[in-house]
Amino acid sequence: MKYCSLFILLTLFACNSNTKNETKDAQGNEIVNDTIPVERKVVENSPVASYSEKVKDPLNDWRFSVDVYETKSTFDFLVKIKYKELDAEDNIKIPNFGIMPKVEVRKGKEEQSCIIGFLDKAGEFKEYKLVQVKNQELKISTIKHYARTLYKKKK
Repeated sequence: MKYCSLFILLTLFACNSNTKNETKDAQGNEIVNDTIPVERKVVENSPVASYSEKVKDPLNDWRFSVDVYETKSTFDFLVKIKYKELDAEDNIKIPNFGIMPKVEVRKGKEEQSCIIGFLDKAGEFKEYKLVQVKNQELKISTIKHYARTLYKKKK
C-alpha cells in the first residue's frame, strides 16, 4: 500500500504541468502570459498611420510627411520621413499591453511637426516621438518612454 500511495503521489507531481505561456522576444527577454503573437502572419504594405503637410515654397511642390509601416514583429514599426528631398527612417517599439498595437500620427504644436504615438487599452493617445523641422533640419526626438512590467507575487 505504501508503494501504491507513493506511486500516485509521484504521478500527481509529474502530471502537474506548468501552464504559463512563456516565449522569448527578439532580445531574448521572457514574455509571460501574453495573448498577442510576437510576429505578424501578414505584414501590411501600406502605411498604418500617416501625416503630411505642404512645405511653403513658391517654386517646388515639397512636402513634410511621416508614414508608419508594420514590420514582421508585432510591436515594432518602421517610420519613413520625408522633408523636401530628404528621406529618413526610424524604428519605434510599442509596449505590449495585451492588445494589438494601434499607432497614430497627430499634428504637433508647431508648423511642420507631428507626434507619433499609440493608443493604450483605454483608447487614450500616448505621445511617443516628436518629428519636426527646425531651422531647415529634420529632428526626431523621444518625448516619453514606455514599458510594461510584470510582478510576481511571493507565495
